[in-house]
Amino acid sequence: AAERAGAARDRVAAMVEALGDNRVAVEQMIAGVQASVEENARSRGQINALEQVARRIDKIVDAITTVSIQTNMLAVNGAIEAARAGEFGKGFMVVSTDIRNLARDSAENAERIKDLVKAVQDQIVAVRRDLEEIAAAAAGELEKNKALTSNLAAMASEMAAILEGNAEIATSAEEILVSLDEVRKGVEQVSAAAAEAEHAAGQAAQAAREQAKGAEELAAAVEEIASLADELQNSGG
Repeated sequence: AAERAGAARDRVAAMVEALGDNRVAVEQMIAGVQASVEENARSRGQINALEQVARRIDKIVDAITTVSIQTNMLAVNGAIEAARAGEFGKGFMVVSTDIRNLARDSAENAERIKDLVKAVQDQIVAVRRDLEEIAAAAAGELEKNKALTSNLAAMASEMAAILEGNAEIATSAEEILVSLDEVRKGVEQVSAAAAEAEHAAGQAAQAAREQAKGAEELAAAVEEIASLADELQNSGG
C-alpha cells in the first residue's frame, strides 16, 4: 500500500510538472501572438499612412488634370486668335500647338498616374482587410490561450493540493502504523505480565495449599500433645 501510495504521489508530481511546462509553453505562445498583434497594429498604421499619401497623390493628379484641361483650352483659344491674326500669328500658332500637345500629354500621364494610384489604393484596402482579419484571429487565439493558461494554472494548483493531501495522508498513515506498533508492543507486555501474574498466582496457590496442609498437620500434632498431656495428668493423680 505504501509503495502504491508513493507511486501515485510520483505520478501526480510528474503531472504537476508537465502542467507547469505546458503553461510555460502556452505563455510563450501568448507572448508571440501578442508581439504579432502589436506588429500587425503597426503595419495597419503604416497602411493607413500609405492610404493617406495615395489620397494626396490622387488630389494632386486631379489638380494636374484640371490645369491640363485649362491649359489646353487656353492653347485652343490662342490658336484661334493666331489664326485670326493670319501671317502675324503663325509663330504663336506653333507655340499654341506645342502647349496643347504638352497639356494633352500631361492629362494622359495624369490619367495613367490616377489609374496606378487607384490600383495602389485597392491593394491597400485589400492588405488592410487581410491585416484586420489576421488581427481578429490573433486576438481570438490570444484570448483562448489566456483561458488555457488560466485552466492549466488551476489544474496545477489542484494537483499540487492533491499531492499535498496525499503527503499528509501518507504522514498520518505512518503515524498510525507507529501507534499501532506501540499498541502491539503494549499488548505483548500486558500479555506477558498476565502470564507472569498467572504463574505467580499458581505458585501462591500451591504455597497456600502447602501452608494449609502444614497447619492441619500442626493442629493434629497439637491435639495429640494435648491428649498425651491429659493422659499424663490422669496418671499422676
